[in-house]
Amino acid sequence: MTRLPLALTALLAATAAAAGLLDGPLDDTSYMIDLTSSQLDSGYAGYLLPPLLDTLASSGMTPARRPPADVIVTVATGSDAGRWMGTGAGRAWIYTMTVMVGISPEAHAIPDDRTPAFGVRARLLTPNPDREDELDCMIRLAARTAIANYRPAGLFETDGASCLRR
Repeated sequence: MTRLPLALTALLAATAAAAGLLDGPLDDTSYMIDLTSSQLDSGYAGYLLPPLLDTLASSGMTPARRPPADVIVTVATGSDAGRWMGTGAGRAWIYTMTVMVGISPEAHAIPDDRTPAFGVRARLLTPNPDREDELDCMIRLAARTAIANYRPAGLFETDGASCLRR
């Protein structure tokens, strides 16, 4: 067996990536979305699902029509009670909003606290934690980041500042 020189190997990999021949870590993986009963009963799923489904549709993953699926995708949101930040005229009441998108193997039992096997939590400091446009952006950001960086386990954070409405 002959070995390709490192430079040639890198060139071939770059060419394949540019041509779209390299798969993402979850390409051809089947998924199902798991929402809590409170997300469904409250109607909150109507806000959570559109950006999540749009992101999943462009991910290379395929929706499972029925169980089993390769992975289970979850989404959980949160916001604190807020706090004063800044000084003088720049002082404002700011909330910390979070969105966690999780990707877990189908066999992973998702606990009550919704901690996935692998997940990305986007965090945003905002004066209004109820902005739908920021929520939509945060879900897309967390989902894209989780899909692109998927591994079997781990929880990671990403800065959601790009989602702040200015």
